[in-house]
Amino acid sequence: MLHLLSDTQQRLAKYWLPALVASGLAWLALIVLGNTPIIRASGLALAIIGVSMALRRLGALLAVSGSLTLAFSPAFWSQTGGGEGEPATIVLAIGAALLALVIVVWLMPNRAQALQIGAGLGLVVFVAIFISQIGTPRSLRLTALVIGWLSFLLIDMLLLANPHPDEAAPPILGDSSKEPQPARPYHTWGLLLLFGVGVINDPLLALLAPSLLLSLLLTYARLPASYWLSLVLLTGLGLRGLLVDYLWSTPYFFALEDWREAERWIIMLEQVVRQFTPFGVVLGVLGLARLARWYPPLGVTTMVAYGAYFAFGLVYVGPNRDVLLLPLFVLQVVWMSYAVFTLSEWARKAQRLSLMWAARLGYAAFPLLLLVQVVQT
Repeated sequence: MLHLLSDTQQRLAKYWLPALVASGLAWLALIVLGNTPIIRASGLALAIIGVSMALRRLGALLAVSGSLTLAFSPAFWSQTGGGEGEPATIVLAIGAALLALVIVVWLMPNRAQALQIGAGLGLVVFVAIFISQIGTPRSLRLTALVIGWLSFLLIDMLLLANPHPDEAAPPILGDSSKEPQPARPYHTWGLLLLFGVGVINDPLLALLAPSLLLSLLLTYARLPASYWLSLVLLTGLGLRGLLVDYLWSTPYFFALEDWREAERWIIMLEQVVRQFTPFGVVLGVLGLARLARWYPPLGVTTMVAYGAYFAFGLVYVGPNRDVLLLPLFVLQVVWMSYAVFTLSEWARKAQRLSLMWAARLGYAAFPLLLLVQVVQT
């Protein structure tokens, strides 16, 4: 089937294939092992596509392994189960999204760019139907979907605009230049769209506003005044929701004066350990250290986002703590995956291929270990 496509289209299809494989495996596990309704499992699987695409530049194997690590973490897996849903709604949403994709590809002469724009439009259609038909305020599934795709757009945009001189970008659209490239429209407007959907669904997503603003500044994006005004208004809406829906209405869920206590920091560390084991914490520290060294803009941006949610976790003592910290866990997976990538690349350049494959295959087995643990519990 791929031979019917042009070279650019074949590269694009191969670039997206690992994400589709990862989401398919997660979808099957959620339904078969997690007894999750089709609607919920499909929404969660779409989030896994976004996380896998965020990791795609590290290679197909690490992209699949990292995204499945998130899928089988206790916080993500806690969304499994529940009553039977109505399959017709998810079929309608996916069908409308695919129709939007086909129309854009058919109308635009540049097929590669049409696939990118059509995919974004399809996501908009899917989210609109999802919210109108089955979405609820503070939908955790919708939050996961937004976070996954925000991660992809943010990371892809930063790496295009700030490439490392020793590493060329993968030739997704036939361009493997090492020179900085401007952010694409689907990056900037996609970030604004998803941020808006996320804030409307749950104002807690406003904690990502500083990192989004920093990422746009680091890509030197030339955007109209209406864009910045929209970003400010959405951030203000989110901050108001944080105060009204979280702090003022449920003040007993917060221990604002206790954030300096060592116990609160230990509890936050235990949160991450419960998701990814001590091994994952060590990998995350190593990954952040290397990411800040080789890709400073991406390292700083992810640290800002991680710090915002870490600060929230220090003072929040209410329910659904693990799930509300999902953006933090996504960033942890990014750092973990980059640590394995760094180790495997060092081994490859040192011609220690056995160590390289041991690192990659060991990381590939990690999600299976997490899956066994969450299924047993």
